[in-house]
Amino acid sequence: MAKTDISCIILAGGKSSRMNGIDKGLLEYKGQRLIEHALASVSSQVDEIIISANRHLEEYASFGYRVISDDNNRFDGPLAGMASAISHCNHDRVLVIPCDMPLLPASLVSTLVQHSKHTNLVAISNDNHLQLVFLMHRNLLDSIKLYLSRGGHSVMRWLDSVDHHMMVLDNVDYFHNINTPEQIQPL
Repeated sequence: MAKTDISCIILAGGKSSRMNGIDKGLLEYKGQRLIEHALASVSSQVDEIIISANRHLEEYASFGYRVISDDNNRFDGPLAGMASAISHCNHDRVLVIPCDMPLLPASLVSTLVQHSKHTNLVAISNDNHLQLVFLMHRNLLDSIKLYLSRGGHSVMRWLDSVDHHMMVLDNVDYFHNINTPEQIQPL
């Protein structure tokens, strides 16, 4: 697919509590670090990539992309990473993906764009679970900031507060994410 006027935020700023605090994006999976899998999956689909990280900033920057940290050091979750990075994006449409989904498809952006005609946000549900994969308009930044300022952290609750379209894709392995040391073994 040809690149589009879409920015991408790769979320790599979490505490990785289920991974015993190890920075997931830097873990090796099938010969490459998870962040490299994420970069490879979207680099031909978007015009710009920003890595949202809170640790190992120089290491993430060594991949050749801008690295943006959360506005505070509390590890407030994916929404905080999105809020910090969106204002640095060059485009109105922003793809958000986690660093721990090594199997994202080459058709991800084109599929999301097809479903974004009448909404500012398209999200994906797979096997009845919200995936941290969105195509959104940057004008949702204010709603994220407001939600965070009120103490909110749940991506699902924030999503329920804004107009969005949910794509339901069942039994698709593309959205398998790695959360525990056992899952780092090849799928």
